[in-house]
Amino acid sequence: NLSVIVALGKVAFDNCLKIYKKKFKINKKFVFKHGEKYLLPDNKTLIASYHPSPRNVNTKVITVKMINQLFRKAKKIAKFW
Repeated sequence: NLSVIVALGKVAFDNCLKIYKKKFKINKKFVFKHGEKYLLPDNKTLIASYHPSPRNVNTKVITVKMINQLFRKAKKIAKFW
């Protein structure tokens, strides 16, 4: 019953879209931006996230607060379905 995909990093985001583009015709442009959500053709939601690597955390590209907010958003979307 998967309803939400959280892509941890741009590589994961791009590869998720690559898989979807093999199965579905996608004309919409997907832009990687932390916290941005996109509805996929099979009604799953894709949420982009900066990768929580030590480098990104130490340089404050992503913080614990940002990660918590992102997963709260994902949980709320998942409960909707």
